[in-house]
Amino acid sequence: MATTNYRDAFARKEIRNIVLAGILFILAGLGYYFYLRHAILRGVERRSRETLQQTERLIRARMGRSETIVDAMQKMAEHILDDPDLMYEITEYIVQSSPQISGAGVAFIENYYPEKGKWYLPYVGHKKGCDSLIHIQLGGEKHDYLSMDWFQEGLASEDGSWSDPYFDPDGAQASMITYARAILDSTGRRVGVVAADITLDTLASLVAKVKLYPHSFCTLVTKSGETIVKAPANADKLGKCHTFTETIEGKNMIVTLTIPDKDMYSRLRKASLAFLALVLSGLFAVFFAAYRSVKNIWKLSEERIKNQHIEDELAIARKIQMSLMPSKTSSHVNTLNISGILKPAKYVGGDLYDYYVRDNKLFFCIGDISGKGVPAAMLMSIAHSLFRTLAAHIDQPENITQSINQSISDNNPDIMFITMFIGALDLGTGVVTYCNAGHNPPILIQSGRARYMDSADNLILGVDINADYTSRTLTLAPGDTLFLYTDGLTEAENPQKELFGEQNALDVAQKVSEQSADEQISAMVAAVNQFVGNAEQSDDLTMLAIRFLKGDHSLIMSNDIQELNKLEPFLNSFFEQENLPPSLIPQLNLAIEEAASNVIMYAYPEGEKGNVEVTLDASAGQIRTTLSDFGTPFDPLKQPEANLTDSIEDRPIGGLGIHLIKEIMSEVNYEHTAGKNVLTMTYDLNPKPLTNKPLTNKP
Repeated sequence: MATTNYRDAFARKEIRNIVLAGILFILAGLGYYFYLRHAILRGVERRSRETLQQTERLIRARMGRSETIVDAMQKMAEHILDDPDLMYEITEYIVQSSPQISGAGVAFIENYYPEKGKWYLPYVGHKKGCDSLIHIQLGGEKHDYLSMDWFQEGLASEDGSWSDPYFDPDGAQASMITYARAILDSTGRRVGVVAADITLDTLASLVAKVKLYPHSFCTLVTKSGETIVKAPANADKLGKCHTFTETIEGKNMIVTLTIPDKDMYSRLRKASLAFLALVLSGLFAVFFAAYRSVKNIWKLSEERIKNQHIEDELAIARKIQMSLMPSKTSSHVNTLNISGILKPAKYVGGDLYDYYVRDNKLFFCIGDISGKGVPAAMLMSIAHSLFRTLAAHIDQPENITQSINQSISDNNPDIMFITMFIGALDLGTGVVTYCNAGHNPPILIQSGRARYMDSADNLILGVDINADYTSRTLTLAPGDTLFLYTDGLTEAENPQKELFGEQNALDVAQKVSEQSADEQISAMVAAVNQFVGNAEQSDDLTMLAIRFLKGDHSLIMSNDIQELNKLEPFLNSFFEQENLPPSLIPQLNLAIEEAASNVIMYAYPEGEKGNVEVTLDASAGQIRTTLSDFGTPFDPLKQPEANLTDSIEDRPIGGLGIHLIKEIMSEVNYEHTAGKNVLTMTYDLNPKPLTNKPLTNKP
């Protein structure tokens, strides 16, 4: 009878626990669902802003390249005003200088050249349907450019202007926008404009590539309301959408990104269904286990039940802990070599480490939970999940640390605490931003020497919900290592109860300073094992080694003219990593493309495959560009400079391109060494007027 009553009481208790667990699971799931929904929205907003800003920079750079070419040709046009027939050569060069320019012309005010009549507009453009160019005098009664907006606005503008979209039935026979820059005669009078056309299809192709989600789309309009890129026909059937906009600076345009809700939250909905299925399965499993426990309670003593519970807790805790660690203990990319290890002292442990790469940054952490067993393992899983979720949307380690502390402190009745070290390594610069919440100071290995970092400890996590956290920074050079660990390393005990200690750890780190992260971890584990001997492991042993390996900014292109399309994204990436002003990209792109195109077209014999390597470096207030190839030795600096009064047929190959490079770059140097042509171009970041720069060459 007593056994029956005990079994019934146990059954009621188990049922009550199952119901309570179900309610807690549901509440936790709902809370986590809305938290993730909010986090996803913030993440989409950030990605959308970054994508639109990148698209804005790309459009501005494409249009800026046309502006740079037109501005350069405007100066040339002013030098040859006395010969109107030479204007065709200027327009032809504009069209040939950039594949995005569909046509170009030099338009003059009424009767400026009496012998040419009232209208004079030498125009060169791509013939529709083929690759050849047309050369025509476009002005006339049927094409009265004198009354057109692009001519009037360009003539009146001080620095050049872009027109609103319009359809040109006479020139390119397409919808386009035009950039025009006024021509001044020797007295300063405005006598005409140099103009270049970009078809709307060119801009539309850039916008069409923006695709964050399967049904997201971009539109492009002018500030006056003229549509350049329309929304898709099924846009009104996509349901609720989020819209983000970005104004294209100085180009009178607005790009808009629209993302449907069903795309944004599709993964969350699937995960929620999976979570619900998991909860139901878990509840069923718990109910079934409780039923079996009640049925067999008479076979078990209270001590057996207690031991079984302990074993179950340990198994669950260990499974949770080990599943949360990174799936690969070693990861290699161009700039990074990382390795980690977690070795629990008992069946379960209270340590954690994690890392992953986002936005060219490595986010990493290491932590030590107070206490042992299931409570420590559960708190560790919460801390790990919080780190992953927060670091996916927050860049500052101190903010990540503060948010984790608030979440843990808000519901911590047992006052369990965590020591954590959280950092973010910029893979482009080597700058590490870190926040230490009461954790052991990491070992910094630099130039063959190891030392402990001054990490400015903050308060441990889980104690004070209002605690403030601050971060520090350091810069890793190529080959430097940041070695993180828990106190299971320095407090490892041998049979005589002596500690491994900080000095031993420092000595081992210095011996392996030039080795890989895997080898550094292995050497430290071997040293600890040798010191401990056959003594029982006294604490969890967790280590994380991060070795920084910085790569060069280089691009290799084959001798195919289509390879030049790789140049502009390469420049954008370099400018972002080096934090340089993007306004310089069009000028440098024009100069580098001129030099690279000469190598691609003329360095190697016809039919022979070859490469040209472009290397960029920013230092001492300069941007240095080096082009190298194994083609025929050729010194472009010894070639005669272009005479702008000569016809195109009479000019030497590359003469006008070298002239443009001289106008843009501060210094140009050529040498032929080790069988390679090496052309070095230096751009001074200090503003200087565009004048002829000194050129040098070495034998």
